[in-house]
Amino acid sequence: MMEDNVWRRRDLDRGKTLAILLVVFGHIVAREDPSGGGWGAAWYEPARAAVYSFHIPFLFYLSGYAAHWSGATAACGPAYGNLLRRRAKRLLVPALVFGVAILVGKIAMMDELHVDHAPASFVSGLVDLVWRTDRSPAQSVWYIIVLFFYAAGAPMLLPLLRRYGPALLVVSAPLALLPVPPILYADRIVTYVPFFLAGMVVADRDLAWCRWLDAWRVPLAVLFALALCVDLRAGAAVPRNLAMLGVSIVALPALHAIVRQLPYAARRLLDWLGAYAFAIYLLNTIFIGLAKALLMKQIPWEADWFPLFAAGLMAAGVAGPILAKTLLFRPVPVLDRLTR
Repeated sequence: MMEDNVWRRRDLDRGKTLAILLVVFGHIVAREDPSGGGWGAAWYEPARAAVYSFHIPFLFYLSGYAAHWSGATAACGPAYGNLLRRRAKRLLVPALVFGVAILVGKIAMMDELHVDHAPASFVSGLVDLVWRTDRSPAQSVWYIIVLFFYAAGAPMLLPLLRRYGPALLVVSAPLALLPVPPILYADRIVTYVPFFLAGMVVADRDLAWCRWLDAWRVPLAVLFALALCVDLRAGAAVPRNLAMLGVSIVALPALHAIVRQLPYAARRLLDWLGAYAFAIYLLNTIFIGLAKALLMKQIPWEADWFPLFAAGLMAAGVAGPILAKTLLFRPVPVLDRLTR
């Protein structure tokens, strides 16, 4: 998920790591909410709605920024072919490997443990993984599949971006609102185009943009907080894609400004977690599912018990992939490359 060349930006890497931690938080509850209406789970759904209004757009913004800043969007001729091969190896191969692994694991365990998004069979699960993707048994891999298509298309847009960058961004914004069928990830590919383009557009003005972020970080943070409050207040009255677009207009620059000015301890933590960010992204749902199934054997999936579930599942979604990367994948070169 990180750029695979020597050009790195710590603010971008820290932002991606933060966004992936928010992804883990959003995966704590899959489709089935805790039963009962107790106080224990009342906080989670508003918090998740707030997170979902900006965290994936932020991830695509950072990816577009990193792709353009690193020079990957300028690839042409043979260099473009090499880019596609590298990105396919970096993104599509892990998506296929871990998508099928999650599918097989769910089928193997569904008779013994509780399984979210359980497939009816291997064949139907495989079809859902690549065709009816809203029913995919491995929902967590969609981001890197979409990112591959963006990486493939970005060099073709570079001439337009150089001439009409801000205008191109404005024209693309309605794509986030289009009702696209969830076939072959088309809905995700179309929805998040404006955010990836936003990263490319501001990266084309990198120095001026970063100076502006640093100068306006406090007002941006305040506006971001206000936007979240308005979104939470509006709730279901506003379509979620429209809310995501509205909040993200403020959230993307605000979060970028925040990760550029983090306290020392937070920078060190995100730098350390960044080495495991791709593994956390790929594996968090596996460990969350396992932890949830094991906990449900001991305590009920009810609202009063949800704080314990939330803490345990968040810990499992972060620590589990780190341990797997360290103990299982890193000693095996092929697996280490898949999760690097």
